[in-house]
Amino acid sequence: MSVILDQIAKAERKAKFDVESVVRSSRDKVPAQLADDLEKGERKQFLRDSLQDISRADHFYERIIAGNELQDINYLERGAVAARAVGRIAIRRRGILTGWGTGFLIAPNVLLTNHHVLPDAALAKSSQAHFAYERTYQGEESGPCVFALEPDRLFHADEKLDFAVVGISSQAENSDEPLSSYGYLPLLEVTGKVADGEWLSIIQHPNGELKQVCVRENKLLKRTENELWYSTDTLGGSSGSPVFNNDWYVVALHHSGVARKVGDAVQTVDGRDFVPGVDGENNIDWIANEGIRVSRIVSKLRERLPHHPLMQPVFSATPETARVGLFRTPCGDDALYSLLPTVPAHRSEEETVMNASPAPSPRTISLTLQIASDGSVRLQDQAFAEAAVIEPLAAGRALPFDVQFDYDYGTRQGFALDFLGIASSVVVDLPRLSPSLLQKAAPLIGSTVGWPGQYVLDYRNYSVVMHAQRRLAIYSAANVDYSNRYKLGRAGDIWRSDPRISEDHQLGNFYYKNNRFDRGHLSRREDLEYGSTVRDALASAADTCHWTNCTPQHDSFNQGRSLWLGLESYVLEETIFKSDLKVQVITGPVFEEDDPVYKSFPNIQYPVRYWKLLVALDTEGAPSATAYILDQSRAIAQFGLLPKEAAPFGAYQTYQVTVEELERISQLTFTGTWQSNPIKFRDFDPLAKKPEGNQAGGILAQESELVPTRKGYNLLHHFGDVVL
Repeated sequence: MSVILDQIAKAERKAKFDVESVVRSSRDKVPAQLADDLEKGERKQFLRDSLQDISRADHFYERIIAGNELQDINYLERGAVAARAVGRIAIRRRGILTGWGTGFLIAPNVLLTNHHVLPDAALAKSSQAHFAYERTYQGEESGPCVFALEPDRLFHADEKLDFAVVGISSQAENSDEPLSSYGYLPLLEVTGKVADGEWLSIIQHPNGELKQVCVRENKLLKRTENELWYSTDTLGGSSGSPVFNNDWYVVALHHSGVARKVGDAVQTVDGRDFVPGVDGENNIDWIANEGIRVSRIVSKLRERLPHHPLMQPVFSATPETARVGLFRTPCGDDALYSLLPTVPAHRSEEETVMNASPAPSPRTISLTLQIASDGSVRLQDQAFAEAAVIEPLAAGRALPFDVQFDYDYGTRQGFALDFLGIASSVVVDLPRLSPSLLQKAAPLIGSTVGWPGQYVLDYRNYSVVMHAQRRLAIYSAANVDYSNRYKLGRAGDIWRSDPRISEDHQLGNFYYKNNRFDRGHLSRREDLEYGSTVRDALASAADTCHWTNCTPQHDSFNQGRSLWLGLESYVLEETIFKSDLKVQVITGPVFEEDDPVYKSFPNIQYPVRYWKLLVALDTEGAPSATAYILDQSRAIAQFGLLPKEAAPFGAYQTYQVTVEELERISQLTFTGTWQSNPIKFRDFDPLAKKPEGNQAGGILAQESELVPTRKGYNLLHHFGDVVL
């Protein structure tokens, strides 16, 4: 209780305004009267980013600003989903219960609460988190499911901002319930989640009691650099509770407030002096409450724990992915949630990272399936689980599961320069950027200027360098091994931001809404579905779904079966050396100064041409490099970008070009070594060696007009036109 009174005193000192006067003057005002123009602008932008629909966002914005409190009926159901991630903290010192707090999950295996609840790792190690301690819809008490805290895995506390993050066990101590069934509430560093005058909701365990929600009267009154101040009539402040806006985004970490006083005595809700040790926190007559802004918490965590693997989901969350929603199985039945092996693998692009939905009762069912070579499936006794063998691609059957995404980017090895084999002595360097292009490359956060890897983002089996201004990859360089590929089932790509570079240098999902742009992979998911084990292949494939590896590609060619999509396999079939099924593929967009823009985003240019370099070994074991360009300008000019009837596949042109020409238009140089000697791959280009008179075609300008044939361009109608 002394801690609570100390927090009250701190809040009173921090308040540089007359709290009670602000409460009175704001009580009957709406956001339009309380929020300034900057707050209103940020609020509108956040709604657009989260809903990915400008007209719908603007409609909601007008309702919010006017103080319209009507909500879609799913507000209640989504609130129940959000509530699952909130738990009670049992504060134990040397095994003895000394108090209660509230906390909530902000990422897999990460709990957030107040510093004054868990000020140090030693206290956290002996304390516990209780989930599902609440009343069911039938009025019966449930839970708690008890989880151990794991500060050895993660612990960071900040006294000034009064927050603490701590690792938490994946499995309950007193049941079979996994922590993943409670989901988590992503935190967002961006501002605009709430405007002054909006109502807030708080989910809490006051004094360690059953989980409760205070839906009203919590109005945002005022914000400071680090805090949000909100009014309240009856709330007994629960330290460590999440404070939500009306769309169930977490906007603050509740930690204390200003209590009504008579003289120096704190008053209770029934008008008497507060008695420490007798009265609980929820007996205090709060004038207003104070919460720590989550944007400041994320900013501090990014500063202190930038590379911690457990924190990466926090740093990669966006307004769209952090939106609370229900996950559904392919048949749409929420009750089957507990049967899903990994929920994120089954979510659609429109669903959120809030990986939880209400389950009828806590239970876990483990099943082992045996998949025969003909594709049939039957239940298998657990004793024979290890006997299930998953065949490579030649077996031709899809796998119905996925693996948990690994947020530890330090495990990624990236593009292997000697991938074609030590015996071949061929080394393919990452492309060398021209001086002007180097100045436009997006640096890694915290990287040292001049460090060789300052711009290189390593993933599983591929690497990327980003263009900061264009927000797209300069190139994506991949190793492709056709000898260890698996045919993997996919329930939908889950695209992620990369926390190692600025969000401002990545083009996110907002750009691909309500138009004909597909989220086009540069290094293809299918190409990277390989590895020594199925799990390795799944992890490699999942890693291709980063916005850094995505570019806007017209649906007419991105979804079709085309020359462009089959070039790698054709080149391998025609050039493989001693059955070596490896090829190195480097891909990127052609950046032109006069590239067009999509009208909804007039400050973002999109590319109309893409290039690809393939390096393999010829039949003699020597390096062979071929280059290609795909032009989508004809499809865009003829069929536009608005969703209409389907454009025919092939409404674009594919060219084979010389490596020298590719270097010119990409501002990259492609080098390596062979037999310990430095080489330029332009010297190992079969098209450059072909007599000029045999080259065909012409190149399309951006407006789809034919221009005179340019040296080095070979228009491809079918694979037989490829010069190898």
